[in-house]
Amino acid sequence: MVQANPIKKKYSETSGGQCHYRYMEGDGIPVVFFHQTPSSSLMYEPIMHELKGMNMFAIDTPGFGQSFNPNHNPSIGEYCGWLTEVMNDIGLKEYHLFGHHTGASMALQIAYDQPQSTKSLTMVGAFLARYEEKQEMKKNISSDWSPKDDGSHLQKVWHLTGEILGAKTNLELQHRETIDALRAHHSAKQIHEAIWQHSDIELYEQISCASLIMCAPDDVMFPFFERASTINQKSILELIKGKNLELDLDTKSIANYFKVFINQK
Repeated sequence: MVQANPIKKKYSETSGGQCHYRYMEGDGIPVVFFHQTPSSSLMYEPIMHELKGMNMFAIDTPGFGQSFNPNHNPSIGEYCGWLTEVMNDIGLKEYHLFGHHTGASMALQIAYDQPQSTKSLTMVGAFLARYEEKQEMKKNISSDWSPKDDGSHLQKVWHLTGEILGAKTNLELQHRETIDALRAHHSAKQIHEAIWQHSDIELYEQISCASLIMCAPDDVMFPFFERASTINQKSILELIKGKNLELDLDTKSIANYFKVFINQK
């Protein structure tokens, strides 16, 4: 008999609309996952299975996955306000925060806003870039794959997920990420506008919880990786693999580093 997937799904009402999340019941302090752009909480299913036994929640950021679409261009603070509403609705009083790329910025903001509830912070591909570095990156990163009559946007997204994100050797992964990206064609532009204006460095200088920072050498955020330990001396740094899709392509290593880290808390 095929066993049922232990990962379940629910919606939470927020002041902006309904947010969708995945969860797996377990023991201990809850772990809350925040995904990268343009993915969804689906990207966390592999590591949730790897960490089976823990109490885990992975939320679709508004505009992504099955969550509501914001009707304006929110700030990172607004996104995190909605995500915190979800966590409050679930009834989470304390938690380990875990984010990837844009999700790392979300986790960092919430760690700063909710220091009493945050037991640890884990970031994969943290965006610890200075303002001028972000402006330079902005020139080379496109988030415009809105629908075109000739279907050319489909090839553009296929290139994004395969060549840029790093899924080209895994057809199922590339297909999954392509579907998520197509759904998020408008919200990816919204959230990128917010992230360009956001300062992760200022927040990271001020948080008090211990932090685990992981990154692959071919991740777009790798130039800022070693900076973490100079910004915040509580940082623990670990090298992993997988370009910009580490959670799928180096799941076991990430899970092992994370388990050692939180067991030290």
